[in-house]
Amino acid sequence: MLKKIQKFIFDNQLIQNDEKVLLAVSGGVDSMVLCHLFHQAKFEFGIAHCNFKLRESESDEDAIFVKKIAQTYQVPFFDIEFETNKYVKENKISVQVAARDLRYDWLEKIRSKNDFRYIATAHHLDDSLETILYNFTKGCGIRGLHGILPKKNKVIRPLLFSHKKEISHFAKKQKIAFREDASNATDKYARNNIRHHVIPVLESINPSLPKTITENIKRINETEQLFHYAISLLQKEITEQRKGHFYIHLGKLKASPAPSTLLFEILRPFNFNNNQIAQMIDSIEHQAGPIFFSSTHQVLLDRDFFIIKKNTPIFDQRFIINKNDTQITFPKGQLSIKIKSEKPNFSIKEKQIAYFDMEKIQFPLTLRKWKAGDYFHPIGMNGQRKKVKKFLTDLKLNRFEKEVIWVLESDGEICWVISNRMDERFKINEEVNSILEVRLKN
Repeated sequence: MLKKIQKFIFDNQLIQNDEKVLLAVSGGVDSMVLCHLFHQAKFEFGIAHCNFKLRESESDEDAIFVKKIAQTYQVPFFDIEFETNKYVKENKISVQVAARDLRYDWLEKIRSKNDFRYIATAHHLDDSLETILYNFTKGCGIRGLHGILPKKNKVIRPLLFSHKKEISHFAKKQKIAFREDASNATDKYARNNIRHHVIPVLESINPSLPKTITENIKRINETEQLFHYAISLLQKEITEQRKGHFYIHLGKLKASPAPSTLLFEILRPFNFNNNQIAQMIDSIEHQAGPIFFSSTHQVLLDRDFFIIKKNTPIFDQRFIINKNDTQITFPKGQLSIKIKSEKPNFSIKEKQIAYFDMEKIQFPLTLRKWKAGDYFHPIGMNGQRKKVKKFLTDLKLNRFEKEVIWVLESDGEICWVISNRMDERFKINEEVNSILEVRLKN
């Protein structure tokens, strides 16, 4: 067993000989065997124990037992008590999820504060199979089929090479003391059901199940690497970034081998789920315009693209510009303001600069985002009135682009749809005496 764990650690590059490791020890047979092997291998380690207060006096006795083991090995010991049931009620989650969250958060704090390189848990091959079966039953992608990884961030699992029976046999042979958790014998938790009822059936079908599991996990891991490689290539072909937004080309997405899977993988970092992906795929064949929301982002179905942007707070921002102001900063950039007498050479195609007849302007000016119901008289349209919304639609701006359009007002009248068009009523003419120049700097 010692040679096996040393080989597994070396093959998977889990730790170097001089690195300190914090062992998560419950007192059960798995974690006690892990302690024994680390001690035999002469690794430098500490022991951490979580008391979840779920089994009354038994939980306290586990903590005392583990503390004595740390003293026997003469290694640093850390422990904590959690009000797990209270945490469950407050966060409306299962006991298992609560225990996992509390445990790993605390272990990471102890690891970083005490200069341990990694946290080691006693997960083994049976745990990995249970995870695969549980994920498959609940519904998962390819990630859910690779089981428990030997290393993930700062957490390592040095016993993943071993079957539960092998660990128990080794503990008995080496006379390693451990504590029995009575809850492991019940079917209270879903994983216990898999452990007690599903895996024995699979072992009756295939007596070499541990070996088969190891081989299959290796194949799945390799398949997953190929999967991610293909996704990255396809993503480069169908996505692009414009003005801080992320664009997914609909035509190329539909032509891909697996549009739903590809879209899910692209949008997964933005916290969208499978149901939303299905709705998005279905919406492609319908009218553009719907927006889908995750906790952090929005996806707009435009004419030829899905467009992704980060959620931003919605509030009414207004900036007042007085006659003596020369510059004002707002979310879109900066406006520089000058009063001049010489007549400029300009075109209505100029979008970053606006020139106004000072006699037609009334200060203070108001700078704000456009809103529904706004209208103006776009220069170059013979004084015709037009709603700002219709004007922006005619420019073929998508909904996200429309959301960041600002307008400049004089006495309640829009004189400039910034970066797009001035208002006819405020333009300069041949007889102008004084000109207001407003220039946008992004």
